[in-house]
Amino acid sequence: MESQKQTQKLLDQQQRLALQDKKLLEEYKSENDSLKALKMPSKDIKKEKVDNQPQEEIENLRNEHTIFQEQLKEKVMIEKKEASKKWWQLWK
Repeated sequence: MESQKQTQKLLDQQQRLALQDKKLLEEYKSENDSLKALKMPSKDIKKEKVDNQPQEEIENLRNEHTIFQEQLKEKVMIEKKEASKKWWQLWK
């Protein structure tokens, strides 16, 4: 009789512990899911950083920009030279 009561107490205790474990596991899963939701955008950003194509496009655009700036400078210098020649011709 005494051993049966002890066994029943142990079973009840085991059941309570199992319920506590189940609750803790559910809490852990919900926290884990919320952390994953927070991490998702950063993974997308990392994928964009890993993908070098946009970076290459930026570099190409920068190169084109510098080339256009140089061409514009040359054109302005040529126009200045031509304008100064026109003024000198007016004074002759």
